[in-house]
Amino acid sequence: MKTSRSIFALGALSLATASALVGACASDESPDLAPEDRRVAVPTNDGAPAEAGDAEAGPCTTDDCELFPESCAADVLCPAGVFDPVDPTKGLDWRTRVSALRGRSATDVWLVGTVGAAGHFDGATWKTSDLGSTESQRFLWLSGGGEVAFGSLDRIYARGLGPSDAGLSAGGWVNLGSVAAPPGYGRNVTAAWAPPGASTLWIATDRDLWRLDSSGGTFAARPGIAASVCNAIPCKSLQSLHGASAGTLWAVGDVGAAVRITGADGDAPEATPSNTTTWTGLAGVWAASDTEAWAVGGGGTILHNTGARLAWEVVSGVPTNEDLNAVWGTSASDIWAVGDAGVVLHYDGAAWSRVKIAGLGARRPDLSTVWSPGPGRVWIGGQGVVLALGGKS
Repeated sequence: MKTSRSIFALGALSLATASALVGACASDESPDLAPEDRRVAVPTNDGAPAEAGDAEAGPCTTDDCELFPESCAADVLCPAGVFDPVDPTKGLDWRTRVSALRGRSATDVWLVGTVGAAGHFDGATWKTSDLGSTESQRFLWLSGGGEVAFGSLDRIYARGLGPSDAGLSAGGWVNLGSVAAPPGYGRNVTAAWAPPGASTLWIATDRDLWRLDSSGGTFAARPGIAASVCNAIPCKSLQSLHGASAGTLWAVGDVGAAVRITGADGDAPEATPSNTTTWTGLAGVWAASDTEAWAVGGGGTILHNTGARLAWEVVSGVPTNEDLNAVWGTSASDIWAVGDAGVVLHYDGAAWSRVKIAGLGARRPDLSTVWSPGPGRVWIGGQGVVLALGGKS
């Protein structure tokens, strides 16, 4: 049964964290292909029953069929990637969820997911990459020297980093072991972000935020925003981080939490809370600039901030009530948002609209991640699927 991220404020007067989104990790010995459930279990604001729209939906309605046509077209999203669109036994198993998908360019795109899933697009084709583990990966860091994936800080997997003789997997990955947090900081990771090619990764935990530096070929933890600060402002258990530059980050999380971090590339970063005017859990944020950001969350919530500390705009007329899980854009007129039950939205600078998805049959997979290198190119990952416009990666 699905549970929406929307929450109704029943007299609550604090921004206490509802709960952390926890990704289930399968062990190396016994992989678990069951879909992860990272949604926040909070009450709906209308008392409505749980939405229908799980991965295997029943017979579609006329409206549903219009949104999910059989045939691919240039302006329609279609399967393209490491999953076979017809046969679930080929490529990655359909029960595998893509947790993170990011690229350095249109010819260098990576994804990671549950049960050790990893894949790479080289500009021509997608290929799976053997991680050497069946542990679920939730976070992906494309550093200057290579690729880093992890589900927890207990085991960090890297490709192109670390010793070359340290037991490489068939895909060139090596388990670099555990990473320690700075003294007094948390280890339960809820979100992570770094600009492509950056040597520093920002990590959000259920207590605070800190930084992981990979310069010099080894990992070194650096302080960020301490728990003492996050006890006063809503920066615990943030669910998404993003910045248009290394110096300023936007972050969102449970119960409508939103903060802006300035001086992120310096020795004394500062976090400033902002009022989203909602108690809805927020799952994704994309920074258009240091002073503008978009956020998405439960029940089709989309928010827009143009730099005002206390004035997020709640966008009206969003064409879905499904939970939205991620957002990405390339300009003020090219922004993508993805969510549960196969929902994909696009903003053209004037309005948000639904985008059709072909080739899924009766499947309505939850979509968890989106990345675009530029207008007309986009990759979307989710439960058993990778999508691209026209099916042409």
